[in-house]
Formats: sequence, structure tokens, C-alpha cells
Amino acid sequence: MTVSPTASPQPDAERTDTERLGTVALLRRVARLVPSVRTGLAATLAFAAFAAVGRIVVPVVVQYTIDHGLLTAVTSEERTRIVVRCALLGMAAVLVAGVGSSLMNRRLISTVEDVVSALRIRVLDHTLRLPPTRLESGAQGGFVARSTDDLDAVTVFAQGGGMTLVQNLTQMTIAFVVMAVYSWPLAILAALVACVVPLVGRYVQRIIAGRFDVVRSRIGQLYAAFAETLTGIDTIRAAGAVERVRTRLHSRIDATADAQVRTLLPMSASFSVGQSIDTLITIAVMCGGVVLGLGTSGVGSSITVGTVVAFVFLVTFFVRPLQFAVNTLADAKNSEAGLRRVLAILDLETDAVAQEIATPLRPGMFDVDIDTVEVGYVPGRPVLSGLDLRIGAGQQVAVVGETGSGKSTFAKLLTRQLHPTTGTVRFAGVDVASIGDESLARRVAVVPQDPFLFDRSVLENIAVARPGADRHDVEAILAELGLDDWARDLPHGLDTRTGQRGEALSVGERQLVALARTALVDPDLLVLDEATSGVDAGTDVRLQRALTSIGRGRTTVTIAHRLHSARVTDRILVFDRGRIVEDGTHDELVATGRLYARLQDAWSFRSTLV
Repeated sequence: MTVSPTASPQPDAERTDTERLGTVALLRRVARLVPSVRTGLAATLAFAAFAAVGRIVVPVVVQYTIDHGLLTAVTSEERTRIVVRCALLGMAAVLVAGVGSSLMNRRLISTVEDVVSALRIRVLDHTLRLPPTRLESGAQGGFVARSTDDLDAVTVFAQGGGMTLVQNLTQMTIAFVVMAVYSWPLAILAALVACVVPLVGRYVQRIIAGRFDVVRSRIGQLYAAFAETLTGIDTIRAAGAVERVRTRLHSRIDATADAQVRTLLPMSASFSVGQSIDTLITIAVMCGGVVLGLGTSGVGSSITVGTVVAFVFLVTFFVRPLQFAVNTLADAKNSEAGLRRVLAILDLETDAVAQEIATPLRPGMFDVDIDTVEVGYVPGRPVLSGLDLRIGAGQQVAVVGETGSGKSTFAKLLTRQLHPTTGTVRFAGVDVASIGDESLARRVAVVPQDPFLFDRSVLENIAVARPGADRHDVEAILAELGLDDWARDLPHGLDTRTGQRGEALSVGERQLVALARTALVDPDLLVLDEATSGVDAGTDVRLQRALTSIGRGRTTVTIAHRLHSARVTDRILVFDRGRIVEDGTHDELVATGRLYARLQDAWSFRSTLV
């Protein structure tokens, strides 16, 4: 047994109600989410009972063969006839058990796949509606782990150990009923000795329950460390930190292995105890059979030789499933924990606006009003505060400031990637929080510093912005932005693949693709977070030309990391420590000699050194 790798997309302090649910409540929630699971499980149990009855018939046939064929038959012909009939009946029972088991397996597999597929779809849909900040940085690995590895753990258990568990528990129940019919004293004796198995299992479960949480936490930390290392491998190598990072990863790997060992060792001890109990029950049944009626003549008044032999078979059918059930509980608990963590994603609050209550934006350019807004990533620690301004429809606005002044956070505020802690952001007088997702996506667009590109062609990366867009539409928008010559100069034109996350293109070229993609949407508000580096002179000229073109007839807010972009705008907002400290045109702000003027002087001086 292995413990499935999982990672949390949220701190333990944010544990949701689902993560505290018990087993029954958890299964009820799954049944509410996927109603077909009830029918599927009912059919699975019916087929399992069918298969179990087929297997239990075999010991009964053996008992009848011994008592009525081998020991009491008067003639050899009668003995042969009974043995042959019982053998045929036993073969038929085995065939019935095989058919029932096959039907049970098929039904359980299809039910599990239906449930897992439905949960994957629900989790995906819900994740796509979560606030972008919830999915940033290391949290992505946690969401991926929950929606893939945790669900895979559920699938593997349900179609492996879970399948056998259902079959065995059904078989165990029927076996005990048959034992009680044969001899209730022997049945009780077997059950009393067998009780040691669940008691030991319960004790082991208490020991390892908390250890599973530690294992999952360690594996989650290991996932995050690997993801961080692979993402920043170039920086790690450039900084000569490979050995330090290797040491850190080795320590996390060792910690994970230690946690696994501490969890699995008690389980192996439980398995050994179960095997010993199996032998003890067999001995107890044999001794009990002698005491209760097996005489020296071979047949007792109440307990026959065949009954004792059948009991030995039935004990195996009773104890082995019990032992397996106890040993499988660890896998079941781990699978249950994975399912609980998957469902916990559905408890996370989304920022999506329900279509029936969403307020659409009216067509055309609109004013942006920001009233007494405060924004923070952590409660009590605002990143932006005291924001009060209006951006007029059609204005070209630049946002400047030193690193960490809040510029990029302001961009996220305008595009509803962040919600105000206090205050209101309104587009055309409508609270942004009440605007429908589809309406917002059509009217507001953002081009981030490092745009995400799919590992597809340039054509596909641009056309994805508008369903149904074809090559002609993409070529037309590139020509409108003055980027058609750039596209033609690419190695394979518009069919040039961008590589994973656009790695085949420079930062500036990725922004060109993102600008073209945005222009295809034709938004009324464009928020551009400029690239801070990696933009060569030729690409910079194309960017400025494209920005001039795309800015016509719409409101544009540019997070200007390079101050020459701010000069040509209608208005400049200067941020310092999360506040707007200056507001005006380039000439007006330079004349004041304050922060913007100092930033401009520093930029001009640095430009002379390049």
C-alpha cells in the first residue's frame, strides 16, 4: 500500500467544513453531487451478494458430500451418484460466483468512473471560477494535486481494494449466517476469536490516522519544493545555489520517507496478527466440533464430520475477508482523505457572479470610479489604501511608481482579479462585483507583464480570444495593429509554435501576441502591465505602435515600468507605498519636481548609460 500524494491549496487554518466530515456524511455529499452513484452501488452490492452465495455453496456441497455420500451411502453406486451430483453442483456454483463477480466488477468500475469524471468536471468548473489570487504561485500545485492525484487515489482504491472489500464483506456476512445455521455455538466461537482482528485494526487505525495527515502534508511540501525548483532552475544555477537546493530537497524526501515508514509499519503488524488469528480460529473450530458432538464413531449427534469440514471452509470465507477489510481500512482512510480534500475545493468561495443576478455593462466606453478603496492580500495589511479617483471614458492613463508601490495590484483591482477590502469599484456606475463574468470578459481585458501562451501556434494563441476566429480575422487584426510585418518575419509565420508558456518567443513578442489577442476581443477597457525587461528596441517600437492603435476609442490603463511610455498618455497616476501621491500630465508632474520628476530624472540618467 502507498499513500497518495496530495497537497493543500490552502493553509490548515482555512480547513473547510467538508474536510471535517465523517465517512457517512462524506458519502452522502458525493451522492448529492452525483445521484447516479446510489443506483450504481445498489447494483454492485446485489451482484456481490450473487457472487458470494455462489462461493458459499461450495462448503455446503462439501458437507453434504462427506456426510451423505462418503460416510452414509450404502452402496458404491449411491456414493458415486451423490459425489458426481455434488461435484456438478459445486462447479455450477463456482461458475455462478464467477459471473456474479464479473458483473459486480463491471458495475463498480463504471460507477467509480462516472463519479470521478463528474467530480473532475465539477472541480474544474469551480476552479475556473475561483479568484485568480487563489491560483497564484505555489497554490497551483495544490489544486493540481487535489484534482488529479487525490482523485486517482480514490479511483485506484475503489477499483482495487474497494472492489474486493465490497465483495468480501458481503461474503463474510453470508458465511456467518450459514455457520450459524450449521451450529450457532461454533459460529459464536469463531466470531469471538475473530473479534481480535477488528480490535487490533481499530487500535492501529488510531495510531496511523494522524500520521496520514503528516504524510500528505510532507508530500504536499515535496511537490511544492519540486515545482519551485523546476520553475526557478535557471536562477538557481546562475546563483550557484544548486547544492543548497539539492540539500533542501533531499531533506524533504527523507522527511517524506520517514513519515511513510512510521505510517506503514503498524499496518504490517496488524496484517501479521490477522494471519495468526486465522490459524487460531481454525484450531478453535476443530476443538469445538469435537467437544460439541464429534464422536469416535465418526459422526456425532449434532455436529458431523462434514459440518466441521464445512466450518473450516466457512471460517476461511469469514476471517480472510475480515482480515482484508481491516488491512484495507488504511487504504480506505487515505482514499477518503483524498476525496474529502477534493470536495473541499467546492467549498472555496468563488468570485463568479450568478448569471441570473448579474448586471450587464451597457455598450460603449465607460467611466471607471474608485471610491475609498482599500486592498490587501492579508487581512489588516493593506497594499493599496485611500484610493479615490475617476478615470474618464476614453482616457489614456499611465500608472508609475517605484517597485512595490502597488502598481500591479492596481491593475488586478481594475480587472477584478482582486476585490476591494473596503470601498467600491464601478464601471459605468455599476459595481464591478455585480457584473457578470461573460460581460466583464468581453468589455475588460488585461495584458500582463509575462502573458501566458499555450504550446500552440501564434495563430491559435491569438484566435483563442474569440470563438470562431479564423486566419483571416487574425491577419486583419495584426495589420490593424501594424504587426503584420512582425508575423511574416517569424520562422513559420503565424504557424510558428510558441513553445510551453511561450518560451520560444521573447518577453516583448509574447506581449505582442497578447495585444493582438486582446484586440481581437475588442474591449472597452484595456489594462496593460508592461514588461520590465527583455524588450529589444525593435519590439519596443512595435509595442508602442500597437498600443497607440489599440488605445484608440477605448480606455487604456498602462502600468508603465518604463517611463517613456507615460509621456504620451493623457494622465499619469504616481503611486508610492500603496497611495496615489501625484496625478496629472507629464509636463505638469515634471514641473512640480516631486516623485515623478525624480523618477524621470533617474530613468533618463539610466538611459544614457545603456
